[in-house]
Amino acid sequence: MADDGPVISEVVTVRTFGELESVGPVHLPCSVEGMAPAEFWFRLFILPPQARYTAMGLGMPETVEGEGPLVRISSACVWSHIFGSLHCDCGAQLEMAKAEIAREGAGLLIYCHDQHGKGIGLRNHFLVYAEGQRRGHELVVDAYEQLGFKEDYRSYDDVARILGHLRIGRCRLLTNNPARVRALESSGIAVTRVPLVVKMTPLNESELRVKKARLGHLIETLEDSEGATRQGTGSEIEVGAKCGQPIREARHA
Repeated sequence: MADDGPVISEVVTVRTFGELESVGPVHLPCSVEGMAPAEFWFRLFILPPQARYTAMGLGMPETVEGEGPLVRISSACVWSHIFGSLHCDCGAQLEMAKAEIAREGAGLLIYCHDQHGKGIGLRNHFLVYAEGQRRGHELVVDAYEQLGFKEDYRSYDDVARILGHLRIGRCRLLTNNPARVRALESSGIAVTRVPLVVKMTPLNESELRVKKARLGHLIETLEDSEGATRQGTGSEIEVGAKCGQPIREARHA
């Protein structure tokens, strides 16, 4: 028998606002790195043509005054978010964003389900990694270019629409990527960038260096890490400015 949808008489958790469909809220206790679990709320947003985003929030972000609530935009990464790969920093940034939001007691994380591989899709993300490794290319830029892909296909217009729907007109954006700052600012959202501190290890070092050198990500202390490692501080070096110390203007590398 086909699933024709709910049979209850009234569905109040699904609402439409023009082209924007909202499903929720759902409330769930979630693990937070280094802290007690916190109860986050979740809403699924769907925009044409079937673009899916989950808003994971704590408290009432729209009521945060000053520079606005902490906001993190997270693009889907099957390797790190699901399988725990240590090649990239996606999983670490997701967990750190949750922890920073939990410390403040209010904030928002928007998870972009359809932005696998910077927007090339899940199949092509697998293809880039498989062919990139087979051919010996680095996987952040070169593997994309060798297969004829652009470096990044993502748009943040939908994210800006969701923030507007949630009445968030200014935010402190947790990111090392200045393109995300520019994208939200071009949509009329006032943004203060808040860097994310990531641990550099031998497993993710190559990706972090490519992000800084070729993509302009603002990973400010990579240069210092080489000297620190030579002085015997160990293999894990903090990358980026200390989280919680916002940089008002994203500086381009």
